[in-house]
Amino acid sequence: MTLRVVSATPVVTAGIYASGDAVGGLLEFENIVSPFEPSAEIVGAILIDKANQSALLHLLLFDRTFTPTVDNDAFDPSDADLANVIGRIDFLAASYEGFTDNATCHIVSYAQPIVLVDGGTSLFGQLVAESTPTYASTSDLTVKLIVRS
Repeated sequence: MTLRVVSATPVVTAGIYASGDAVGGLLEFENIVSPFEPSAEIVGAILIDKANQSALLHLLLFDRTFTPTVDNDAFDPSDADLANVIGRIDFLAASYEGFTDNATCHIVSYAQPIVLVDGGTSLFGQLVAESTPTYASTSDLTVKLIVRS
């Protein structure tokens, strides 16, 4: 078994979000699996928050690319895209460690098995706000997945 860290950085709005809004656009976590072994397990996740918002966010995971909701609009995937959801990671306010002007959220001891479509190597996702964060910069968030394969 091998552990790897795969990152994606959404382009977010420098401004306020409403609860239920998409936060950033399509996230692609590249090379999660090999084309010859389409399964792996997410064993942890880290959210880096440069704005120290410590917001309740959910990351919906898809086994293939999808049409993302526009950043800062109410999250509304199509019925067809929703059929390809394979998991959800919750970044809870209680899991953040805040520092002077930034924060991290660590989700550990998490076990989310994933199987991608035949030939697929990337996992896709979109963040959704369940609170009302205000980000200062368009690069305030980075999502890291810890993957065991």
